[in-house]
Amino acid sequence: MPQVRDALEVLEEISPKRFAFDFDKVGLQVGDPLANLTKAVVALDRSLGAVEFAAKQGAQFLLTHHPLIFEPLASVLQTSHVGRTVLELARNNIAFAASHTNWDSAKGGINDALASIFDLRDVSDFGMAADVRKIKVIAFCPSDSLEKIVDSASEAGAGLIGEYSRCAFEMRGTGTFKGSPESTPTIGKSGNVEHFDEVRFEMVLPADKMAAVGRAIRKAHPYEEPAFDFMPLMSEGEQPAGRIGTLPSPCNLMDFAKQVDRKLETASWTWGDPGRKIKKVAIVGGAADSEWRKARQAEADVLLTGEVKQHVGLEVADEGFAIIAGGHYATEQPGCVALRGRMAQAMPGVEWLLYVPEAGSAGRPFTI
Repeated sequence: MPQVRDALEVLEEISPKRFAFDFDKVGLQVGDPLANLTKAVVALDRSLGAVEFAAKQGAQFLLTHHPLIFEPLASVLQTSHVGRTVLELARNNIAFAASHTNWDSAKGGINDALASIFDLRDVSDFGMAADVRKIKVIAFCPSDSLEKIVDSASEAGAGLIGEYSRCAFEMRGTGTFKGSPESTPTIGKSGNVEHFDEVRFEMVLPADKMAAVGRAIRKAHPYEEPAFDFMPLMSEGEQPAGRIGTLPSPCNLMDFAKQVDRKLETASWTWGDPGRKIKKVAIVGGAADSEWRKARQAEADVLLTGEVKQHVGLEVADEGFAIIAGGHYATEQPGCVALRGRMAQAMPGVEWLLYVPEAGSAGRPFTI
């Protein structure tokens, strides 16, 4: 039977923790990873309404976009909202996990879901990205084992550079060893000084894949004691959160704002010239009004986000750009629909439900 930890492994594949920004708190926050899992709920917010829904459905796991615990808890009390939520989860034996800025950034996540709603073409990434610690594996093997080992390391997460996979560098040379009487060398004999043709290869990988790549190399390598090292590299942004693409039919800002309201079922706020021509749209769901300068640098005509502070709206309009606040819920709920779909596809043995709160409750505003 599937367990909560199996769902967490799937979640790591589609929304890696390394994509989360350094301020964020993601992953399992409440519950037992070894608990059996037959039914799960996906929701935008870690509301009491979402917990109640999960409990009524008999779910053992609640996965939300927004985390429950941001700071260490000094106490878990019924008198605080976070405390009540933790206690309700515990009373109902529901494990809780969050996939926040990592799901904003991940392929198929919050911002890809938004781009799909507006049918944006030629979509690319832009904007802020979490600094990801990278390392390089340097390994040695016989030339006839190279392809198998590189394949294995690649499957474990090494050799991914942008849109290219299985990236490696190889160099030929001579290896030498002398095995002890207890050794069982693949090439040569124990006690002899052996020389043989060997290949050195290098592959880059995220630091969180180091253990998996090490296991993969050992398993695929013919040697009793394979030689390989990991070398730290500079951290760098791997996967930006924002998306930018072209509308199928250009329109003015007023008409695009109307599209936002209709397609997201919201009442947006817009800053900018209503007659401004909109062809290229930048998208960052949630609270991301600070990304407007990067959107403009990327040659977007407008930035669609969830929230816009008054002084930011003023600056954007004065600078001749445009920005739309579509609402935090409205810009991120479609990504939760996508997350439920991805989890259900990867774990067909678990029933995955989506929590959609009533307007005006559990984090979902109502509009008139």
